[in-house]
Amino acid sequence: MDSPSDATCSYKICRKSLRLSADDLFEIVRENQNDYISIQVIDPTWIVSKKHLQAAVYHTLKAFKNGRNIARGSETELLLRLSGFRQIKNAVKAFGINNQTNTLLLIAFGGTSKENESILERFFSNTDLEQVENAELPITDIQKLLVYYRCDKDSSFLEKEVLEKIASVEIS
Repeated sequence: MDSPSDATCSYKICRKSLRLSADDLFEIVRENQNDYISIQVIDPTWIVSKKHLQAAVYHTLKAFKNGRNIARGSETELLLRLSGFRQIKNAVKAFGINNQTNTLLLIAFGGTSKENESILERFFSNTDLEQVENAELPITDIQKLLVYYRCDKDSSFLEKEVLEKIASVEIS
């Protein structure tokens, strides 16, 4: 795995049922993942692109491979990498879910594309999540993303700024 484009992951954007709590989702995640494929449920509000997500997966897997991970689990490490924060509480605040989170991004990573996709399908069969068809990242208006990331340049620089923030977790 030499570049972020080599990191395989599968994801789906979905809506949470009102009768399904965040704790219920975390329990289903624990039941469905295995020793080498991780599943994480994320609030996708601040994800700027598919490349943002893929780069975070790449840096997560690379951190564990090189023994430079901050968190004990790859699921939490992914939140750190997505957010660009080194403190778990800040990463969870930015990308974690709670009972008020309605739109979710479900991601599987660590296996082949086929294995990741298969585990997501199994996850979906165990929940009543509703997949949002034709949903693409970002789900948030670019202007709001620019404000959130304090990017005072135009939107063409936003993704670059976010990718640099992900990489900076490694050297902070």
